[in-house]
Amino acid sequence: MGTGQPWTPASSLQLRSGEPSARPRLLPRPWAPRQWWSGGFPRFPTLGLTQAQKQRACLLPPDEGPCRALVPRWYYDRYTQSCQEFTYGGCHGNANNFLTLDDCEKSCWTIKKVPKLCRMEADGGPCRSHLRRYAFNLSSMMCEEFIYGGCYGNGNNFRDLQACADHCLPEKTGPSLCYSPKDEGLCSSSVPRYYYDTKTKSCKQFRYTGCGGNANNFVTETDCYNVCRKGKIVSILSVTHR
Repeated sequence: MGTGQPWTPASSLQLRSGEPSARPRLLPRPWAPRQWWSGGFPRFPTLGLTQAQKQRACLLPPDEGPCRALVPRWYYDRYTQSCQEFTYGGCHGNANNFLTLDDCEKSCWTIKKVPKLCRMEADGGPCRSHLRRYAFNLSSMMCEEFIYGGCYGNGNNFRDLQACADHCLPEKTGPSLCYSPKDEGLCSSSVPRYYYDTKTKSCKQFRYTGCGGNANNFVTETDCYNVCRKGKIVSILSVTHR
């Protein structure tokens, strides 16, 4: 194979009988590292990825790819919170694709377990009310606001942030305000503040614009840690509005 040829199924290959091959052989791109290939089909190694990158890969939906081979693979099912087998087409797809059950479990075991209803996608329902509700987002591992139409939908639907956090957040440490996303506000100032990052479980600095925003906004890093890591809820109003 000459350099620069595309990575495509060798659909033109014929068996001796003249019939096309039932399982197309894939031609690797010249740049593809050897470890990406197993049994003639590409693999998606998670070696060298950080644990956070592996976790993001595990939360991707299964993707069999556009090709038509029948390759047994494993993916992490975010809704059952377990590794499941699927049939991979042999090309493209995404990184939630593992050679063995063991590979899948070793890459995805750190994903926190949450109740079943918290794994559902937020569903606004078919009606036309405009109700502010909160749902747990499994990808961000945070409770996030959405608009509920007033009927149907599903159980991942909470009237306030505290109720969502109490039901869905694994290893919750601190009041619900700590689980609000970073919000820089609406104005044009540039005030150094701190917010609690639920993914890293640490307090990080950001630039607050001076108005709007939410209560996950602390004057000092110590204030942030005292409220969100140690559960000291005293003087929260003075902390966030100095």
